[in-house]
Amino acid sequence: TDGILVKDAASLGSYKYGRVYPSLSLACLSTYFEKPIRLWVDVPETMDEDMVPARLMIGERKIPIDERGRFVINYLGPGRTVPHYSVIDIIRKEKPKDALKDKVVLIGATTIGIYDLRHSPFDSEFPGVEIHANIIDNVMTESYLVRPTSIKAMELGFYLGISILLGILLGHIRLYYGVMLTILISGLFLVGNYYFAFRNGIWMVAVLPFLEMYTIMVAVAVFRYITEEREKGAVRKAFQFYLTKSVVEKVLEDPDSLKLGGQKREMTVMFSDVRGFTTISELLDAEELVALLNEYLTPMTDLVFEYDGTLDKYMGDAIMAFWGAPLEQPDHAQRACHTALKMMDKLKELQAGWAARKLPHLDIGIGINTGTMSVGNMGSANRFDYTVMGDSVNLGSRLEGINKEYGTNIIVSQFTAAKVHNEFVLRELDAVRVKGKKEPVHIYELIAVKTPGWEQQYQYARGFEYGLNQYRQQQWDQAETTFKQVLALRPNDGPATHYLERVEYLREHSPGADWDGVWTMKTK
Repeated sequence: TDGILVKDAASLGSYKYGRVYPSLSLACLSTYFEKPIRLWVDVPETMDEDMVPARLMIGERKIPIDERGRFVINYLGPGRTVPHYSVIDIIRKEKPKDALKDKVVLIGATTIGIYDLRHSPFDSEFPGVEIHANIIDNVMTESYLVRPTSIKAMELGFYLGISILLGILLGHIRLYYGVMLTILISGLFLVGNYYFAFRNGIWMVAVLPFLEMYTIMVAVAVFRYITEEREKGAVRKAFQFYLTKSVVEKVLEDPDSLKLGGQKREMTVMFSDVRGFTTISELLDAEELVALLNEYLTPMTDLVFEYDGTLDKYMGDAIMAFWGAPLEQPDHAQRACHTALKMMDKLKELQAGWAARKLPHLDIGIGINTGTMSVGNMGSANRFDYTVMGDSVNLGSRLEGINKEYGTNIIVSQFTAAKVHNEFVLRELDAVRVKGKKEPVHIYELIAVKTPGWEQQYQYARGFEYGLNQYRQQQWDQAETTFKQVLALRPNDGPATHYLERVEYLREHSPGADWDGVWTMKTK
């Protein structure tokens, strides 16, 4: 073969290559450098023909080829980056004389109709002859794209590292941020590949990392979709009996709002209990008692859900509910008060029906308190409840029981009253020390939602507070007169009746000149 020296030509012949010929570009380079083309091949008998280790040189100039004998072209740019001259212009001498001087000139067809157009990284219609021009330029300027053996180890490390990184990160951040992260890493890889590898004549596999990254992203997204849907189903099932459907859906949309395991936040808790339930249970058999209790609990629970409350638990005939978790509710105190008033309205309807059916009369007491509480999953590792705990919760429970002392139905603490006094009619009942607490707390009766003319309608409440002030100043006679006036405006008023009895007691058992007006509760 003219111009090519082949080491171990016999092996080449036996390896089905037959004669070896140089390409146009190699032949041009051999002529330009006036050096022969030398090809070294070492072909073991057991080696696959697509894996021929080889070395190609023109004179002393080594041309890098890969393990398959291929040369990677470092394209200068899109088509016509290498100067093109029309043959007609050259024949007519319409080009400068030095345009082709000392240049390697290739003569070829570039017209579309000749069908010598090829694909390149820059163009889908790249002149075939210009491919040879790019090869010649690569060899003459020694601007090669090479793939060192070490680059494979680097790529393998990158593939492994990026798979671990994305596998961990994508599993712990939202899908939107995961997509953004994958795009960012892809962009950084592209920029790094260009500036640190390609511009230094090193080529790396670019498609595989992209395929890996986006495959991992899609796989993690599908996995999270399946697992999160399963988890959402579990959350929905667990909370459907405690929360309204709308609140459950909001929790599922924003799982971060549900922090299980305990979290402190300001909330409002409500306790309601049936008065004299033990006596009622003795009048009915078990089946009738359960039916009556369910008839009472069902609408009361519905009212809790109507104002997006969380049902904590049933304690026999008692209901415990809270507002402000798992979702933030800035108006949690107002929601609890609305619920309590609606409960009393519903109870009156139920009482009328029970009376018509000659069933026992049921009355309830409700206690409401607002304060900082711990909310979350409380219990053991195997059995727990989503509930609230803390002193503020205990106070709410005590307030429910205090109703019996004052003959009221709804008592709220001073902390709740401070948040709702602009919207609801309240009257101060007392300053008390509940059992288990040293600090006194002012308690209020929740009467109604404020409407136009409410002061005239609830004049007895203002009169009662006037009498309460006289009572605290130990003006027993004046206080007695005022409470009797309250009873004239509202017969059977529980708090006024209670204070008439207390005034009578304190006349005989003076609290002393240093009395602070606080009443200490002896029972829960």
